[in-house]
Amino acid sequence: MNAEAQEEVVRLFQQGNAPAFELLFEHYRLPIFNFVYRMLNGDREAAEDLLSEIFMKLHDAREFYEPKAKFSTWLFTIARNHCLNRIKSRIYRQGLHTISLEALAQNTNGPATPDRLMAPSVADDSRRADMRELLDQAIAGLPDEYKEVFVLHAVEGFPHEEVAQILKMNPATVRTNYHRARQWLREKIGKQF
Repeated sequence: MNAEAQEEVVRLFQQGNAPAFELLFEHYRLPIFNFVYRMLNGDREAAEDLLSEIFMKLHDAREFYEPKAKFSTWLFTIARNHCLNRIKSRIYRQGLHTISLEALAQNTNGPATPDRLMAPSVADDSRRADMRELLDQAIAGLPDEYKEVFVLHAVEGFPHEEVAQILKMNPATVRTNYHRARQWLREKIGKQF
């Protein structure tokens, strides 16, 4: 959806147009789910529940959107706030199960090397899946201030300036936290190989 079409869809959505809301839902469902899923450390059930809550909140708060910021920035800010609330809740903390990077590495078959994991043959699909899982676990282990920046920039593709708006941070801090996240991930994943 190009920028002009999205502006029109958002305008219709704010007027209560149900098909416009459905278009926005279809356009943003997957990016929001991916963001929430990673923020909740891969808890698919919690991410699905939160996705529904986020879009219900979006629907209920449609008159509060002001077009001076991008719609996606406003929506991801809502998603981030819902994630933070879920993470802080006791119910979520009691149900949180994480796997250490060391345990994950022990569960892979045979020694893993970057060359083997990156080879483009069909035989290496499971090794690439292991690498993907290792990376997801490493992202889940990032400190929160780095994880938000990393997921929004590296995974969702937002420019640093927009990440700064979503997180209400200075763009220089966003760049620094992104650099530190990458460095942290390199150190954690590098120890596995």
